[in-house]
Amino acid sequence: MKRVIKNNNKIIIGILIGVVLSVTTVNAVDAYIESNKVAYDNSKSNGSFKNVQESIDELYEKSGMHKEKWVDDTLNGADPVLKDPLIPVTIDNDGNVYYTNLNSEWYNYSERRWANAVILIDNPSNTNYGVGDKIEEDDIESYFVWIPRYQYQVWDLGKYTKAYTLGEITDKKDDVESSFWKVAGSNAKLVNIKFGDVSRAPKMTEPTTTDVYYTHPAFTLGDKNLNGIWVGKFETGYKDANSKETAQHNEIASDKIIIKPNVYSWRDITIKNMFMSAYEYKKGSSNHNETLNPHMMKNTEWGATVYLSHSEYGIGTEISLNNNEDFKTGYSATANADQRKYFGTPGSTSQNDLTQPFNTTVGYFASTTGNITGIYDMSGGAWEFLASCIENAPGDSAFTSDELNKYMNLGYIDRYASNSNLESFNNRILGDATGELGPFYHYIEGNGVPYSHNSWYGDYAFFPSSDFPWFGRGGNYRDGVSSGQFYFHDSNGNMQNDGSFRLTLSLST
Repeated sequence: MKRVIKNNNKIIIGILIGVVLSVTTVNAVDAYIESNKVAYDNSKSNGSFKNVQESIDELYEKSGMHKEKWVDDTLNGADPVLKDPLIPVTIDNDGNVYYTNLNSEWYNYSERRWANAVILIDNPSNTNYGVGDKIEEDDIESYFVWIPRYQYQVWDLGKYTKAYTLGEITDKKDDVESSFWKVAGSNAKLVNIKFGDVSRAPKMTEPTTTDVYYTHPAFTLGDKNLNGIWVGKFETGYKDANSKETAQHNEIASDKIIIKPNVYSWRDITIKNMFMSAYEYKKGSSNHNETLNPHMMKNTEWGATVYLSHSEYGIGTEISLNNNEDFKTGYSATANADQRKYFGTPGSTSQNDLTQPFNTTVGYFASTTGNITGIYDMSGGAWEFLASCIENAPGDSAFTSDELNKYMNLGYIDRYASNSNLESFNNRILGDATGELGPFYHYIEGNGVPYSHNSWYGDYAFFPSSDFPWFGRGGNYRDGVSSGQFYFHDSNGNMQNDGSFRLTLSLST
């Protein structure tokens, strides 16, 4: 009995010593986390930032202890995937950016606070940023926002094949504001969403009935199933441009990409050069960064972003127009959100004295969340070309048919049916925020020109055709109330002085 008691004492003493040592280890590692630094490695040809979080995880593993990183239970495992050189950040309401501690609550989707990350410039002023430090704006090259993997409840299969005239839906042809809006605008609804990682939201075939929950196709790239995607927080800007004119360059130049507020959108560039500049972003020794997997945003990825924006986890309504006529990123019209429901003349609100930047109370309305954590420029600014077009129809994009098919087969360009025309909304890819936004209507704008509009806020709605095979989204500042995150139109793919693009990163887990 005594021997047993002695052994128990030894066990108890051993446990106490172990706990003390473990607590000491955890405290030491915690202290190291709090001073976690980003080391700038000049030995690499382009220079790179190495986040030492992996080394910290190894210290925990060697100590036999484990400390949980912050996860949002709402996401059901679809939490952000972070790899070098992405740095997780929080952004305060004034726009100041802080290096975040991964063990703290740095995002919360049930509170409409989306996860943000940045990539620094090659030669920042501070090569030793640590957790809690404010990151200087001049040291930031690009901002990204996390769109978690999810399923959404299908409300409409989008099988529409025509746009109706106003006379077909109402006898009050002259009363556009009341009769048309009452019929069409009321179709906008909150999108019901269930987040989940690959096991909870597996890849699915397209449903044939409504009301089922369908895994959004944006979270599959080729043969890869993704936990989510990082979307450029702003339209792509052109590095060092100091006017809207100097942001117009037709070239493949991934080193000129910046994704920041208050910069000039990169415009007047062929779709091929947009695509290749995005594809070669942070390319290193090869033409494509296989870790970040950057690419030009696709129509399905736009759809995933705007559906999330129109759910309980986003702003839940139409976002405000970026009406900055200099094509500066991150701005918002000062008009009250309710005024966007009025079908006025496009371009009537594009005055720079009626616009505010992203980090203001007015600016938040131009975000997908209604606060500073969301994505901007999805309504107005420059309209955006998408890597999405009719198969075997490169148009004036500068792609050859072989190149187009190559990237379609790899999953970097959305493929649409060859028999598409301006009103073949039924040729949508379910989830791309086109056909599902029906019914669609013709009516005459204030400038006397008839246009097609979808029933969600009356945004423009033209489907691509063989002559105009590419998708454009969002509208530009001149489109006024007809722009919006649900706007889509056709383009022949040629260079446009009001057309820009956006980046997406698809990191594998």
